[in-house]
Amino acid sequence: MNVVIVGDSVFSWELAMQLRGQIRGRLYFVLPDPEKAMDASLERDIVAIRGDVTDTKVLDQIDLADCYAFVAGSREEEGNVLSALYALNRGASKVYARVFEAKFVSMLESLGVTPIQTSHTAAASMAISILKPAVADLVSLTHSQFALEEIRAGEFPELVGCELGNLQGEHLHIIAVARGNETRLSYHTRVEQDSKLIIIYDKSIRRRLRQELRAVAAQAAQRAKP
Repeated sequence: MNVVIVGDSVFSWELAMQLRGQIRGRLYFVLPDPEKAMDASLERDIVAIRGDVTDTKVLDQIDLADCYAFVAGSREEEGNVLSALYALNRGASKVYARVFEAKFVSMLESLGVTPIQTSHTAAASMAISILKPAVADLVSLTHSQFALEEIRAGEFPELVGCELGNLQGEHLHIIAVARGNETRLSYHTRVEQDSKLIIIYDKSIRRRLRQELRAVAAQAAQRAKP
């Protein structure tokens, strides 16, 4: 699951720092400035490449067809849009482009590119913090007691075949099952081999999360017995 970030901005750097060490695959970071590319290459779990966001020769060095997510996050709106469209054409699965004007949003969405408006995103996050502080605390990445995680059911054979309603423990809850383009919340939703599970859990069990998941699966098997 490779991820590509192109463009130099505070947003791009912060995203790279958040993603490093968290993905199953390579994290590529394309930067136009040689010194900044060198700085990025010194960071753990980042493959830094020197190049402009619209340099197709540089982009072609990366196997975009094997790219799970491509993020064009520079300070140049036009370059972001062109780079994102090129990545989409080359087969990248999920493509994002940072834009600054709302007029581009509907056009990009219709083409299959997800627009990122950082000011809008920040404002929406702040509004949730003010209006719904308990919700904000629950999903906060920095100071919440809890964490949200997505896992592949196939990595935990014990979970396959269980019903969602039975997958709850003292310190974690599997709150949804995603498969294909559908996400289900129903109590009776059955976990399939190719499902993805969305989990909320207490951060205190992060190191033993896998063991806790297996314990929840064992409990679910017991509940399912007639």
